[in-house]
Amino acid sequence: MDDRAGKIIQRTISALEHEAASDCENSVPGGVEVLIRRVAGQLAGADISDRARNSLRRLDEDVRGYEGMRIERRRALVSRARKLLEAIAPESSEDSTEKPASSSMSVPGDNPPSTERPPPLCPDDAVTELTGVGPARGEALEALGIRTIGDLLLHCPTRYEDRRQVLSMRELSHGQHAVVRVTVTGAGRRSSPFRGAAAIIPAASGGAEGDLLFFGRPYMVEQISEGDQLLVIGTARIEDGRPAIAVNDFDLASEGDLDSAARIVPVYPITDGVSQNMLRGWIEQALERCPPPDDPLPERLRERRRLMSLAEAMHEMHRPSELPSASAARRRLAYEEFFALQLSIALRRLGAKALSAVSALEVEDLRERLVEALPFEPTGAQHRVIGEVLEDLAAAEPAHRLIHGEVGSGKTVIAALALAAASRAGRQSAMMAPTEILAEQHHESLRELLGPLGIEPMLLTGGAPAECRAATLEALQSGEPICAVGTHALFAESVDFADLAVVVIDEQHRFGVRQRARLSRKGERPNLLVMSATPIPRTLALTVHGDFDISVIDELPPGRRRPESELLTGGDRDDAWRFIHRRVAEGRQAYVVCPAIDPSEEMAAATETFEKLAPGPLADLRLGLVHGRMDRDERRRAMTSFHAGEIDVMVATSLIEVGVNVPNASVIVIENAERFGLAQLHQLRGRVARAGWQPHCLLLSDTDNPETIDRLAVLTRTCNGFEIAEEDLRRRGPGELDGVRQSGLPDFRIACIIADTGALVDAREDAFAIIARDPKLEKTENRSLRSLLTRARSGEPWTL
Repeated sequence: MDDRAGKIIQRTISALEHEAASDCENSVPGGVEVLIRRVAGQLAGADISDRARNSLRRLDEDVRGYEGMRIERRRALVSRARKLLEAIAPESSEDSTEKPASSSMSVPGDNPPSTERPPPLCPDDAVTELTGVGPARGEALEALGIRTIGDLLLHCPTRYEDRRQVLSMRELSHGQHAVVRVTVTGAGRRSSPFRGAAAIIPAASGGAEGDLLFFGRPYMVEQISEGDQLLVIGTARIEDGRPAIAVNDFDLASEGDLDSAARIVPVYPITDGVSQNMLRGWIEQALERCPPPDDPLPERLRERRRLMSLAEAMHEMHRPSELPSASAARRRLAYEEFFALQLSIALRRLGAKALSAVSALEVEDLRERLVEALPFEPTGAQHRVIGEVLEDLAAAEPAHRLIHGEVGSGKTVIAALALAAASRAGRQSAMMAPTEILAEQHHESLRELLGPLGIEPMLLTGGAPAECRAATLEALQSGEPICAVGTHALFAESVDFADLAVVVIDEQHRFGVRQRARLSRKGERPNLLVMSATPIPRTLALTVHGDFDISVIDELPPGRRRPESELLTGGDRDDAWRFIHRRVAEGRQAYVVCPAIDPSEEMAAATETFEKLAPGPLADLRLGLVHGRMDRDERRRAMTSFHAGEIDVMVATSLIEVGVNVPNASVIVIENAERFGLAQLHQLRGRVARAGWQPHCLLLSDTDNPETIDRLAVLTRTCNGFEIAEEDLRRRGPGELDGVRQSGLPDFRIACIIADTGALVDAREDAFAIIARDPKLEKTENRSLRSLLTRARSGEPWTL
């Protein structure tokens, strides 16, 4: 070996020694990856052995992505590189063995490596401030919602791998997922490409010999050499008594670093261009360079709930000492997110419930008069909720109540009570529905319920005739005690309520928070009731509707029957049409619901289905068609004909999900049922549970996905809307449920309202108690909470 090659090796060794002295912070100029690539290229033609040249090539491959590796992996690679270069270095030549002083040490073409530690970071700094995160990887991290150091530190692992229980090959059983210490015993080989590309590398431990299988990674035969000691994580296979391990991950594990390799390892959500090792390395770097911000939770609160400090939680989430500690860290961070949200909700509720001289209404004998006018006796649940609403209306603080329950449970009666209270006081009221069909339905129902009390509701929708609309607007502006029923047209700028006392919003999840607020602001602190026919899981109610008092109508009127539901796969459609024939012959009617209006390859469409059924399987029945793109008058004529019994089968979109009341309809067939959520399917089948005969729901699906079939089968097992809503929440998550986004549920980074119910309940209790005692957060011990409140109100994704 010539002197030049010897000097290159010695200078590289010196650079690596400084890298080790800086605890492998990638402090050499250009980075360790560039350093090793350069020396491998410079020694390509040097007089070294083929084995040394191959080892150097494998080292060059292994250090790729060095900047994103965790610190233990970096230490192992630097140690390996030094040992390899020391073995290659010539033992003679005074020039080649003399190491230059650190002040003049350099690698050809580079500046001297700096021993200065990188500057500290703060949570708001861009993630690209980290060593190894350039613009391209910054964009990749942004796909994970990571833009800042704070975002990175809150990137929560999905699970942990406990690598502390290290086995030998002799101890493995077939199918076992295990961590195994092995020594590579020979050169690897590539499998036949016809069997799928893989590297097969012989290894041994515990007196047993076997193979390491790197599926899809045939290049590993060049990166692992005989004598390497590895800690491999994978699934064992035992064939003819010979063990093999399908490797998912591995660490170089020399005698000195086995303890650092055998640990609890976090597994994170990743994306293209970002590997687990990269994320782990960047998070390690962020933890070392970014001191945690001041803990916003008061110490007394942490002690009461037995919560970790913020600094301890950040450490244990990413570097857990034990699995229970990782769970406790996650709970602490979830609590903080929930607590911030509940502070905001508690303040919102405080503002909504502030005393108002104009909110109280006279309700004496109103219950008796309304019940006397009803053609039926209210259920016990209706009586209970009527009492709650009457108490609200009589109070000096405005009502702020959510009423939810099953389809057909009688919420409209509660709405009529509140609207009647406003009219009796000579004041105005409004009831808003999301669609014209539902607004018209409510208008007709309220005319029947309020007519005996001398109250005539007025309809105000976007499609109302100009003369009727003008008359209603004039009456509202003049202060007449009008009860207006309508759609979002009610909160248009042209609509001016002179004395709005009660606002009722039906199917509240169809409206956004701002839309609801715009209508309620049209009066001076009016009483607000919102209603939903979709049962709401308790955890979702505490987050999305936490500022409301909540009433549940959990009882159906006497004589109502629960729908019998059946799941039919594609080939059984003829059974559905035969079933409709039988029920129509008995005098009943049916719906066929499709998830779209126009044809598509993936889902049945209302128009296409109508065109197939009318001349086909249901040719001898009277069919109708209704969907949202029809002219308003045409749609009304179709529904009127169906209600009058002039149409046997109505083909429709999910437009009929709410507000359609045809008691004679006892069958609903839902095409492509897999396209709907469970709660929506439950509400759709509620359309045929409005009379005394047995209702039937047939769910049609062509799917062969076992998970989808299992989801739909939930509806065949239960008719309890609250159970179904909980199941829908568990399977789909809150972000996918109708109306959650409109309702203002934030994007949690750590917290999950499904898994962290306990933390949610604790956080709500604590937040509401603090706001009750200190609504402006002026006390010294509560001032730190202002930052949490600001973050919760920002609408931005949660970060440090």
